[in-house]
Amino acid sequence: MARQLTTNPLLECCTSLFALMTPFKAADRGAGIPEGYRENIIAGFNELERMAFEREITMQVVKDARYALAAYIDEVVLTSDWPGRLDWMAKPLQLEFFGEHLAGEGFFSRLAELRQDGARSLDLVELYYVCLQMGFEGVYRLKGIEQLMALQVDLRSQIESHRGATTARLSPNGLPKEGMLARARKEIPYWVIGTVTAAVFFFTYLGYSIAIQSFTESSVESIVSYHKQVDPGAFRPVSLQEEAR
Repeated sequence: MARQLTTNPLLECCTSLFALMTPFKAADRGAGIPEGYRENIIAGFNELERMAFEREITMQVVKDARYALAAYIDEVVLTSDWPGRLDWMAKPLQLEFFGEHLAGEGFFSRLAELRQDGARSLDLVELYYVCLQMGFEGVYRLKGIEQLMALQVDLRSQIESHRGATTARLSPNGLPKEGMLARARKEIPYWVIGTVTAAVFFFTYLGYSIAIQSFTESSVESIVSYHKQVDPGAFRPVSLQEEAR
């Protein structure tokens, strides 16, 4: 019988960043995303650090997590149709955070080192695994998709050996043999999907809240302006002496 999956606190800290990548995977491939979207993503990294601090996650773990996410997000952005991708290319996250352009290879080098730590780095290994599930390919775009699929199967087996399987294990022979890697994704744990979905709903709600607040403030300003034209004295400043009366 499958054991219940242990929650990964590190992955919970990263849900907002995964949610911010959702618009890039829409039908327009991010063409409609505002040019200032980078600020939202940087804020997502700040949120990651804040949540990690609250959960007493070490700075080294956070650094390794930031590296994986920077590599993943850079690839998502640079392969999209977002108007700001050319500016992003001049200053990708991996360059801003780590001073390098080799995260497509460094991602897998770090992952290999983390896997040697066994259970101690399992939360990080699972985060790297989820990045792969979400579509990161890195140097495997050139090495070949079959090797990347084999790596994911091996990673899943390692994670399940510690966490416990949520479903029957997927044999390599059961994977589709056609299409891009996105069509060959294996099932992500249900709790991961739930937390990412919750983050998407949160940012959607936040967007509507900001829009409504902006609309309300604009409406109030219009009303005040109208009344000033009709009755200028109604909105004249009130002195402290008059207020005291």
